[in-house]
Amino acid sequence: MEDLHIIKEFFILLAVSIPIIFIFNKLKLPTLVGFLATGIFLGPSGIKLIADVSGVEILAEIGIALLLFTIGLQFSFVELAQMRKSFIAGILQIVATVLATTAISFFITHNVALSIFIGFLVSLSSTAIVMKHLIDKGEVDSVHGYTSMGILLLQDLSIVPMMIIIPYLKGGESFEFILFLKAFFFAISSLFVIFIVASLILPKLIDPIVKSRNRELFTISIVVVCLGTAYLTAYLGFSLAIGAFLAGFILSRLDYRYQIIADILPFRDIFNSIFFISIGMLVDINIFRDIVFVVGGVFGIITIKFLILVPIMLLLKYPLRITVIVGLSLAQIGEFSFVLGKFGNKFNLISDEYYHNFIVLSSISMLLTPFLMIIAPKLGLTVQKYFKIPFKKDKVEYKTLKELKNHVVIIGYGLNGKNLARVLKEVGINYVIIDINSRLVKEAKDVGEPILFGDFTKREILKQVCIENAKIAVIAISDSVAVRQGLFMIKNLNSSIYIIIRTRYTSEVNELQKLGADQVIPEEFETSIEIFSRVLRQYHIPRNVVLTQGEIIRKDGYKMLRKLSLEPFSVLDLKDILSITLTDIVIIKEGSNAVDKTIFELGLREKTGATIIAVVRNGKAFTNPKSDFKIEPNDMLVVFGSHADIDSVISYIS
Repeated sequence: MEDLHIIKEFFILLAVSIPIIFIFNKLKLPTLVGFLATGIFLGPSGIKLIADVSGVEILAEIGIALLLFTIGLQFSFVELAQMRKSFIAGILQIVATVLATTAISFFITHNVALSIFIGFLVSLSSTAIVMKHLIDKGEVDSVHGYTSMGILLLQDLSIVPMMIIIPYLKGGESFEFILFLKAFFFAISSLFVIFIVASLILPKLIDPIVKSRNRELFTISIVVVCLGTAYLTAYLGFSLAIGAFLAGFILSRLDYRYQIIADILPFRDIFNSIFFISIGMLVDINIFRDIVFVVGGVFGIITIKFLILVPIMLLLKYPLRITVIVGLSLAQIGEFSFVLGKFGNKFNLISDEYYHNFIVLSSISMLLTPFLMIIAPKLGLTVQKYFKIPFKKDKVEYKTLKELKNHVVIIGYGLNGKNLARVLKEVGINYVIIDINSRLVKEAKDVGEPILFGDFTKREILKQVCIENAKIAVIAISDSVAVRQGLFMIKNLNSSIYIIIRTRYTSEVNELQKLGADQVIPEEFETSIEIFSRVLRQYHIPRNVVLTQGEIIRKDGYKMLRKLSLEPFSVLDLKDILSITLTDIVIIKEGSNAVDKTIFELGLREKTGATIIAVVRNGKAFTNPKSDFKIEPNDMLVVFGSHADIDSVISYIS
């Protein structure tokens, strides 16, 4: 039974993690931190249920390889090009953080290689925690969400060159930069050769497997490609993770990469959980006896990362409020730092003492992240209020902007903003757009839209679009704190303006209405209204009845749906509606069995119960057509009957 110890440990890890993750989920804490807590509980600092972590580390290595494989699959130069501004911010942030941390660390350790390595560890942030918070808050599409994800993507990709560099840092104090450069370029060249060869071979191997349409064969083949390439690079002296990334990057250019991601994700998530549990097992709780070191270390990490990222983003002309939010959101140490830490520890680049201290400080910084992200928006507004940064006035394509009156101010040039602008343009209503996303602003200007780059929470930006003369303001952005602040500012400048707000969640309806919004449109309920409206139309419910139901539900801020109950008097009984007779139009298509038949031959009344009261042909109506009237393709039959009769007509003439 000794050979079953890995299976036993695997079972214990997953079984114990279930209640711990459940508790963390209830407390709205990141799952990743729950895995770390599981490791602490099971490991040497806890109940010592698993004393030997060697078997766990083997499983963790597989998790790292699969993690890098999926990153490679999602790598896209096109996506990076679209995020070029945040991509540049990410590059500058990594370089500046590595340099600053290296300088500080060298002052303490007097070891160049170790100092550079510590710089690598501190430069990365947690994609898993930040992404989860943004998704939960519905802020992925906000400017700070979009920018944060761009920087995090660059950080995730940077782990590959870092892992290439690490083996050549192991010289310690005798580190020679020239020798390092030679070894580094040799490594890059070797990986490039592997990449070219694999690019020529792998697609040809996978194509026939895809054409076989055997899902089991496809999944097994992908796992073999991932682990096989990882093993090859490890055999040549690199790491498993780098090989897995290369395999993913090669397969990312194939049409079926999303199917690969879907098949690999379950394996990745399971083995990743083992990796983070194994990290938790290394936490030595005795370090908490030196509380000054722990508090000072965590505070130092958060402060350094925040103070480095904020000026970089200001240099790239991000608004101060956004820089504060992104700076606090990315101030922690990320999960890939654990990957690098374990990798460096394997090469004896970092001592066990430093490594264990790093794990504790990193885990605490990650645990604090959700709380930092909660206070970040309000802190950003406060900082923006007290630190006035001059802004360059943008130009809007209205020559007489100052004389503009009764116009619409659209805040946010996303999907909703674009559609509204298109409709207003078609009907001849003047409008001005505000957006803080420079990419969207450029797109809008390229097509001649009257758009202003700026943060609508600032009074001077609102004055630029003559908010005091506007008739309607439409707020369509995914930043709840900014929406509240902007709403207050708009009402302060124009108390009579009509304000419409799009929100993701119905829980915000009452609060926004109290703050002065005239209409709050929650996406989730509008979606439900659209669904039932389309269902009713398929049953030929009269359009006015469908519209009435929608208006009833929208009444009083969707109160009916928010109560999760329908008042008896608010919705007409569907059975009563279906029993009502109505008129409807049925178009005769080519191939219909009604073509070239007379009304008598068709026998519609006898077959369906509905009566033809008119036929429209080429724009001319023939009322009460006689029985010998012959039906032609593209005729429109105006029929009279119940809903059931109309349904029968459609089935009969198809």
